[in-house]
Amino acid sequence: MYLKFILTGIVIILTIDIYYYRALKGSIEKLSSPVKKVLKLFYWFFTLLSIAFMFFAASFFIDQTPPPKFARTYIMGVLLIVALSKLIGSVFLVIHDIIKSISWLIKKSFKSKAASNKNINNISRIEFLKKTALVASIIPFSTLMFGVLKSAFDYTIHKQKLKIPNLPSAFKGLKIVQISDIHTGSFISTEPLEKAIKLLKEQKPDIIFFTGDLVNDITEEALPFIETLKSITAPLGVFSILGNHDYGDYFYKKEDLEGKKHNYQLMQAVHKKLGWKLLLNENHIIQKDNERLAILGVENWGSELRFPKYGDINKAKDGCLDTDVKLLLSHDPSHWDAHVLPNHPDIAATFSGHTHGMQFGIEIPGFKWSPSQYIYKNWAGLYEQNSQQLYVNRGLGFLGYPGRVGILPEITVIELA
Repeated sequence: MYLKFILTGIVIILTIDIYYYRALKGSIEKLSSPVKKVLKLFYWFFTLLSIAFMFFAASFFIDQTPPPKFARTYIMGVLLIVALSKLIGSVFLVIHDIIKSISWLIKKSFKSKAASNKNINNISRIEFLKKTALVASIIPFSTLMFGVLKSAFDYTIHKQKLKIPNLPSAFKGLKIVQISDIHTGSFISTEPLEKAIKLLKEQKPDIIFFTGDLVNDITEEALPFIETLKSITAPLGVFSILGNHDYGDYFYKKEDLEGKKHNYQLMQAVHKKLGWKLLLNENHIIQKDNERLAILGVENWGSELRFPKYGDINKAKDGCLDTDVKLLLSHDPSHWDAHVLPNHPDIAATFSGHTHGMQFGIEIPGFKWSPSQYIYKNWAGLYEQNSQQLYVNRGLGFLGYPGRVGILPEITVIELA
């Protein structure tokens, strides 16, 4: 199975790289010989590096030994950027080859001089399309590299007022800071997290919500960051839940129940060491001036088949009063559409993460777009329906692509009204 995976990957990589090299070779032909040699060396170096990474990836699945963190985060990230750039450029090359083939067939069919002259003009336009392929590769490459070098840790504050029906007067003006999707497995050092936490503390929150995905694959990834994350505190506490990456499902084999059990127990121990109240299908009642606010937290529940469905809202409500204003922490925003809206009208607001806004998109006043919207109906920011509200945090960390373009890492400051 794994040999088939490696061979398929190698065939795909070589096919794209050899095909794309045709365009590159023609474009650098007029450069000096030493420059051409360096460019060619770099080109095929990335090809060999990509193939080598196929073997690294296979070793992860075979003996559950992931590559070193820097390689896993940044080398793999750069390889993905290069591969995507070539793929986009190859689309133009395919169009070029199709048009050129049609032009050749026309030339063969119509032998007249007029047709030949017309074809000469067409061929010049076709060659222009070939050069466009290289430009089409440079744009995504430079954009995505900018996202790695500049925007990955460009932490942004999003402020949002939430009007909650029947909110007890004791909780009006309550300041909640929400963070989500830290993905400690992607951090090489504690410095970026320290920067984010400093920014978080400056908001002076009354209470903090963490809405899941502390790690990428296994709980051990969080251990080097415990001392840093322990400094996240608030007067009314830090409440947390688990995300789909926190169960070890992407590391341990399906039948490795002991491994998953170890991961789950260690994850609970880590949250305890951090001083965070981990809500596993349960609630915590905050009381102030004889008034109550119910904080509910559920385990991960995603509508897609590939995501675990451990969340149980009914269980999380145990001990709540019908009159309690309920705030729900649920990692995956698809839970809101699938279960909260149709079955739990008493949940005033839901707080989620998970999507990262795909770490790529455009956000300007009056306009918001990301590829994430083609997968998730609710993918970033505030959504309202039938007096119920959902806030989807864009995430603090990153996964896969080690950067951000347009959709920046987020710390949300929410004021209840």
